[in-house]
Amino acid sequence: MDTKKIAIVGMACRFPGSVTNLEEFWTLLRNERDAVTQIPPDRFGTDFYLHPAPREPGKSYTFAAGVLDDVAGFDAGFFGISPREAVQMDPQQRLLLELAWEAFEDAGVRPVQMRGARGGVYVGGETPDYSVRQADDPNSTDPYSATGGTLSTISNRLSYLFDLKGPSITISTACSSSLVALHQAVQDLQIGNIDFALTGGISLLTHPGAFIGFAKASMLSPRGRCRAFDASGDGYVRAEGSGLLLLKPLERALADGDVIHAVIAGSGVNSDGYTPGGISVPGTATQAALMRDVYARSGIDPHTFSYFEAHGTGTAVGDPIEARAIGQVAAAGRDESDPLLIGSVKTNVGHLETASGMAGLFKAVLCIRHRAAPRTLHFEAPNPNIDFKGLRLKVADSYTPLQARGENGITIGVNSFGFGGTNAHVVLMEPPAPKKKIEKAAPSPASAPATQINGAAVTQQMASKLPPLMFTAQSTPALAALAQRYLGLLDTGCDWAALAAQTARRRQWLEQRAIIAPSDLAEGRDALAALARGQDAPGCVAQGQAIEAQARVALVFSGNGAQWPGMGRQLYAENPV
Repeated sequence: MDTKKIAIVGMACRFPGSVTNLEEFWTLLRNERDAVTQIPPDRFGTDFYLHPAPREPGKSYTFAAGVLDDVAGFDAGFFGISPREAVQMDPQQRLLLELAWEAFEDAGVRPVQMRGARGGVYVGGETPDYSVRQADDPNSTDPYSATGGTLSTISNRLSYLFDLKGPSITISTACSSSLVALHQAVQDLQIGNIDFALTGGISLLTHPGAFIGFAKASMLSPRGRCRAFDASGDGYVRAEGSGLLLLKPLERALADGDVIHAVIAGSGVNSDGYTPGGISVPGTATQAALMRDVYARSGIDPHTFSYFEAHGTGTAVGDPIEARAIGQVAAAGRDESDPLLIGSVKTNVGHLETASGMAGLFKAVLCIRHRAAPRTLHFEAPNPNIDFKGLRLKVADSYTPLQARGENGITIGVNSFGFGGTNAHVVLMEPPAPKKKIEKAAPSPASAPATQINGAAVTQQMASKLPPLMFTAQSTPALAALAQRYLGLLDTGCDWAALAAQTARRRQWLEQRAIIAPSDLAEGRDALAALARGQDAPGCVAQGQAIEAQARVALVFSGNGAQWPGMGRQLYAENPV
């Protein structure tokens, strides 16, 4: 039975290697960069907890990890959060707020227009590191500690600040959490319970406890690298980061003229139940059964797969089990000369645990966009416990162009499983070719929020050969930074007119605004450069702080400094204003 397909219309991420957007992520993958480094010593004093002996109490033999550049920085004022509350908020909440805003913007949606909408929030997350650190110092507890540290608020914070009325759920199934969250979002969209969904996963490494626990279980690689499907795989490397998606039903996205990153053709979740090897050991039969179920319900022919993004942690137990499941189902029936190409993003950025499914899915979306699979790093000698030839599998050991194998274009499977037994599987397809759409008229000066700055009306009497570039930020420094960012976009070949259309029609208007109406591109670039330096800009017809949309005039007679007794009394009694 064919299920309703879901469109990915917005994407935002933070991954190791200074990755803050899709373009930077593809550059990292395409250039075969290894982003794994070490937990910074000042994060929680790694030197104290590091010891080479695995059995040393209270110590970890490694702090190799994929880390973000900044897990503490946060513009609280942008979201209307007080500094006192921001300090108590788990950094996971803070980062997700930034990504939600970016996902909306990526989809061309103004967040203010979503207020009160039937939007669901589904986030995979289970790391309590920040609240554990706070518990070590009870004197730091205040009224904001409860909402700042509970895992449920990871999703609830997004629903609250964006005023979304659909389900708001934090899902914890270990390493499969983010794909399980995505599956729940897909199901609610398919049955019409919500109109759109924010979904993804997050994991930050801000406490040594989990490092010590996983080291005692010998799960972490002593050499500090995820060597997926390689004979030398000796464990995984922890990593932090986050990915967030904005989803809509495909029919709705096509009708709205949205830019679609990829299509979710099918998804599913199951559990290994009891496994003889222990609760942390995955199961081949159940992973294979899940794939069969997803493909059958979604009408997917696995022979059309161009690539398969595996969980691929680089562990001696997990890799052979997963490879057998993929070979039995996704690669079944293939000719020996036509093996299924597989890979794992964990070799580039490490294992993001609860957010790992998002790292794999973001990679899969980029593989579809660029019609290629980047090299899986650290693959030198095939794991002897995996019958690659018999299973019809081949690890992507070099950059490989992908060909469509069916009418749906490039199709990719994304797999994930958690060490408690919960498996998740998603199938992505190439988006359909966009239909020609009649462009909506640009907002008139009377309706566009940027048309009044510092009380001076800005009309369309801007005699310029280029369309005006209207941009907005929450503060003056942010406006300068945005000007610098737009300069960078122009340097990469972005068209001025396209940038102007996007900023005018698809960005939410914030407090600080500027409008550049240049006579030519050179003048426009000069104006942006001046704004980026905080200087007066030629060609900038207006800049300043916007007055409130519903602002009213107030006449104040405080009684202090009046020229005569009762000044203003008659005006107050007779004039309604």
